[in-house]
Amino acid sequence: MKKHILLICNLVIIITIVTCFVWMLYKDTRAYQELAEKHLENILSLADTDISKHIENSMTKPVMVSKTMANDRFLKEWILKEPENLQNSEYLEQLYAYLKAYQEKYGYNTVFCVSANTGNYYYQEGLNKTVSRDDAHDVWFYNFIDSGREYDIQIDTNEYGGGGITMFVNFRMVGDDGSLLAVIGVGLLVDSLESTLSSYEKDYGLSVYIINAGGAENSFKGSTAVFIAEDELASRVAVTDEIKLNKSPEPEMQWFTSGGERKCLIMKYNDTLGWYQIIEKDTSSISRSFQSRIKSSIIFMLISLAVCLLVTTCVFNLYNRQIIIMANTDELTGLPNRTLFNRLYPSFLRKRKSMKNTLFILDIDHFKSLNDTWGHLFGNAILAMVGKNLSEAIKGCGIASRWGGDEFLGILAVEAAEAERILSGFMDSLTYAQKDELYRVSVSVGLAEFGGKLGADVIKQADKRLYAAKANGRGGIA
Repeated sequence: MKKHILLICNLVIIITIVTCFVWMLYKDTRAYQELAEKHLENILSLADTDISKHIENSMTKPVMVSKTMANDRFLKEWILKEPENLQNSEYLEQLYAYLKAYQEKYGYNTVFCVSANTGNYYYQEGLNKTVSRDDAHDVWFYNFIDSGREYDIQIDTNEYGGGGITMFVNFRMVGDDGSLLAVIGVGLLVDSLESTLSSYEKDYGLSVYIINAGGAENSFKGSTAVFIAEDELASRVAVTDEIKLNKSPEPEMQWFTSGGERKCLIMKYNDTLGWYQIIEKDTSSISRSFQSRIKSSIIFMLISLAVCLLVTTCVFNLYNRQIIIMANTDELTGLPNRTLFNRLYPSFLRKRKSMKNTLFILDIDHFKSLNDTWGHLFGNAILAMVGKNLSEAIKGCGIASRWGGDEFLGILAVEAAEAERILSGFMDSLTYAQKDELYRVSVSVGLAEFGGKLGADVIKQADKRLYAAKANGRGGIA
């Protein structure tokens, strides 16, 4: 109990030191915040300009390419004649080649066309599928049509592009009478835009998030490193206050206090793309080198404490296991008692589950007479000698226990014939250990060979043979 109290006290001291260290670090960091805020605003304004320009440059071309295809006379005429040419492979190849040419020219992941008449979903490699309202992944198509928009941008999984998260530009193709002919567009892996934005994040020490508010609802409900849902913004930037978004094209700067730290967000809406663009930066990043050194100190301290606690825990677990073993070890013979033996033998047998083992039960012949004649101290000495010699005899090939009184029970990892040889040697050792001719110590042994688990029937069989050994004059093995 004292050991556990000491451990608890040590943990309290460690926790107190860590808490004080973190509090001092927190106070020092707060001192930098007021000076950092104005500098932050300048950095964020510059970053916002660069990032906005890059996003517009990256996405304007896919929109324009999609628009060009949606107004292409060849493609419109192909769609109009599609129903009567569904079995014409040469006719279908014209579309595949058309889509493939755009895909290779601009390096898009996907260039697609979904016919409003047949529902066939074509892409540069051929016919992908026929869209259906019963297919959860196709909900984007019907929602986009119902929205009435000329085009939108959606973040969705690419069914035939390895399942990657993709930015799809969907454009409505209409006929001369205004009727819907198809939905056509291109797909770019989200990674392509996010990898570029990550370079801005590193250069400026900030985070960029995009909320796609203009895209029609689709089956993808997740998020990526940059593209997130509106209700996820607060948790991403670690702000508990309400974050207000409005569709202003002009950058709006908002400050928040969360967890004792000031956070600055710049938000604006891109009507062309239907995106909210959010840039986040906190004051701690201004003192990067200072924070880096402090962080290294914290990490080193935490690792050291973790190692210390791990070592301490292991030592005390080992100590407790030793206490348990000592409490369940027979003090006279040094062998496990019945309780500990029942814990030990399952793991012993698991290592030899496909081999034969031998259970043995033995007791000391005429032990009561020895006790009555020579006294209990002498009897205890006999028990100690038997336990010591038995332990040495089966070392490396079995386990044994004092089962109760002068009875011993154990398992040998050998077949019955070899077990008999080992125990015969043990019985001989008892004869050699005697120093007085006035008494003779002998034991009777019962064996039972078994495979697999140790059951009550095996113990019963060994016990029965023990009695047979006694009936045969004692001092033998049955």
